[in-house]
Amino acid sequence: MRQRKASRRQDSLRQRFDAIDRRILIHLIDDGRMPNLDVAEKVGLSPTPCSRRIRQLEEAGVIEGYSARINPAALGLNLCVMVSVKLARHGPDGHEQFLQAIRDRPEITECLLVAGASDYLLRVWVEDIDALREFITNALQGIPAVAETSTMLVLDQTSYPLAGLR
Repeated sequence: MRQRKASRRQDSLRQRFDAIDRRILIHLIDDGRMPNLDVAEKVGLSPTPCSRRIRQLEEAGVIEGYSARINPAALGLNLCVMVSVKLARHGPDGHEQFLQAIRDRPEITECLLVAGASDYLLRVWVEDIDALREFITNALQGIPAVAETSTMLVLDQTSYPLAGLR
């Protein structure tokens, strides 16, 4: 019953998702803690309808939650790399073994199952090159399901969260 109501809300939102909803999302992407009064002013609504739209976006699953952006360098994490991982075994057991082995690794901030030459792409943050060497040789290459890794150093990063909304 609850699932049907949520599905109807999603369908209803998809049908009426408009430029104001997009502008609300843009402002919340830029500052998830922006007060409703400020969001309303920026999108040209009064506070009550703006609050109602935000609540509908949350209920429809468009807004899944709010979070803080963390500065890795402030935590001593100075090196970001992307590591592509090729598995030796491609069945469910190989994937499960790999995911179990990396699940609690604090260095990994993102794990993507990808199609192409690699099976997974990991975003990894470490203090320095020694920590990276330790992580790759012991943590990743020590997993029996891993056949091969390839590491790319991130020189700079720019985020375009849902740029299509703009």
